[in-house]
Amino acid sequence: MVTSPAGDGIDHANAQIVALRQIGEHVAAQTARLEGLAAKMDDVRERLARLEALEAGKLVEGLRGELKGALGRIDQLESQRDRVAGAADFWTWLARSMPWLATGLIAFLAGLGLKPASGP
Repeated sequence: MVTSPAGDGIDHANAQIVALRQIGEHVAAQTARLEGLAAKMDDVRERLARLEALEAGKLVEGLRGELKGALGRIDQLESQRDRVAGAADFWTWLARSMPWLATGLIAFLAGLGLKPASGP
């Protein structure tokens, strides 16, 4: 039996067992702390994901507003283009139809002038 220098009767095997128990307790305590840190890390990740989702939602809403404004402007520009195109089409039609319209008007006026005069 090996005794400690103080002579208290603790042998070497018991000292190793006590030391191993203490090491085991310390490892178990560290494991519990790591598990707690892992849970906190998961919580932080969840919060970060929610914050990123909120920020992304705000950005998407902002883009939707800008897109809605742009679509409104496009509709206005298309409407203006259609009015200009319609006026141009009218004047083109009038230029092509002017000889026929003039001929019809002259024939109408000539018809008015050929009516027999009634009277004494």
